[in-house]
Amino acid sequence: MITVFTKFPVKPEFKEEYTSHLKEAVAKHNIEDQKGCKSMNILAPQSNPMMGENNTFIIETVWEDMQSFMAYTQSDAFKKSHENMPPMDWFSGKPSVELYENV
Repeated sequence: MITVFTKFPVKPEFKEEYTSHLKEAVAKHNIEDQKGCKSMNILAPQSNPMMGENNTFIIETVWEDMQSFMAYTQSDAFKKSHENMPPMDWFSGKPSVELYENV
């Protein structure tokens, strides 16, 4: 299995708007219906005094295998899910994608 973490660093003043955007996007484009997708979680940043401010949202998806994930990235569903992205000024940096094999 493959776990994918897509990370979005969001400016603090846009955290509420981005939370709403993600909820709407997930409801509209159910990634869990894609072939090979096992699960999806949206992780909202939490901060604590010992660790400082955290403003990075993470979308975690788990896939049967790398082929399933790659097929999704080439699909119409993937293209549609990325059509209405929020304004770039909401972000404090570039989104990143990390892939891990479950061992």
